[in-house]
Amino acid sequence: MRFMEMNALALKELPEVFDSTIDSGLFHVFGNDDRRRYVEGLASVLKPGGRLFLLCFSDAEPGDEGPRRVSRKEIEDAFAEGWVVEKIEPSRYEVRPEPKDIRFRDDGPKAWFVVAKRL
Repeated sequence: MRFMEMNALALKELPEVFDSTIDSGLFHVFGNDDRRRYVEGLASVLKPGGRLFLLCFSDAEPGDEGPRRVSRKEIEDAFAEGWVVEKIEPSRYEVRPEPKDIRFRDDGPKAWFVVAKRL
């Protein structure tokens, strides 16, 4: 497989399809419209029955430093059509100890771990 620079909002342009995809830290950066485009793009590059493994910032993380927080409902809404959300469970990001421009608790910022299957 060849790797190329790719815009995550242009996944539909990829000629390949995959059995699974991993998103660790991208989903939560999108606003509502771009998030819809991103999820549609994910569906276009996943085979039917393929799974997305996603880790995103949780709205349970206190404060407002760092990335946008995502609620469980936002995840469920984003994957409501053409997907089955098999798992949404609390998790944590592991962050590097230095440098720390943004302060999180020692056990890392709260996150959601999601497994979604494309129909």
